[in-house]
Amino acid sequence: MVNDEALSNLGSSNQHFFPKMIIKHTKFILCSFLLFTCVQLYGQKTGYGSSTTEHTIISNEGNQYKLKVTFPAEYNLSESYKTLYYLDAWWLSELVLGSYAILNLTNSVEDVVLVGISLEGSELDWNTQRNRDFTPSAYDINKMGFQLKGGSGENGVDLTPETTGKANAFSEFLNNKVFKFIENKYSNITESRGLIGHSFGGLFGVYSMQNHLEMFNDLILISPSAWWNKSELLDETRFSSFNNLNRDTKIHLSYGGAESRLITASNQSLNLILNGLKNENFNFKFEAYENKNHHSVLSRAIYDGLFFLYGKD
Repeated sequence: MVNDEALSNLGSSNQHFFPKMIIKHTKFILCSFLLFTCVQLYGQKTGYGSSTTEHTIISNEGNQYKLKVTFPAEYNLSESYKTLYYLDAWWLSELVLGSYAILNLTNSVEDVVLVGISLEGSELDWNTQRNRDFTPSAYDINKMGFQLKGGSGENGVDLTPETTGKANAFSEFLNNKVFKFIENKYSNITESRGLIGHSFGGLFGVYSMQNHLEMFNDLILISPSAWWNKSELLDETRFSSFNNLNRDTKIHLSYGGAESRLITASNQSLNLILNGLKNENFNFKFEAYENKNHHSVLSRAIYDGLFFLYGKD
């Protein structure tokens, strides 16, 4: 459990770590009639022509992942499409698909293929997977000064050196298995890829653009856990690869103004670093949403991020 000292350091609450709270808030958001309607239109075969199919891929370590591939309403085999991968599909699918459906149905964004990635299994399995796959280094309690848990209650998983720090292995899994599978199976999908990552997923996004810049052209980073291991990724020298960036890249970074101090301070620092990168191929936008917490920020951040990446002129 997070002790009193840890909660004080976290700031306002334990908001980063509890998927049950996220899921509950997500359901509240989806009560919006328009969003609910668009989820129904975009998340399954409809008169608009959109469809979703699922695939299972097993990593070299034996972990079983589900890929949720959703095609745009006017999907045409003779045309080429970008892909947008989104992490935490276990619970983020409805928000991502609903937000994109609104923009797509109003012809506000270009057509892209959406690919959700999540470990198959229970909430406990999901917490275990994201703690392991999305963190760039083993959790160091000496750096952080307190013990934390990824997840809540009986489904929570302690952050330890053994349960964290496998972002590089996950990157190799994406590069060598997931991308190859998708781009071989669907020959009209290009190598122009985007990523949506929230919290630990956003942390993985920061790690990937520092170490594997070729993986994603564009990123939507929502409240990334850039505080990880005393903000070790917030070192300007880690972004040196951007000096040689030779293709168009967009990054939309956001967080909620009511989030914990760990999130707000580290994301403000990340904003300063990214805003200071000088490359004509790099397009960056930062937004802080007033009065939004770690969960309520999601709907607005996803919608705005999608429009920033794929909006039509």
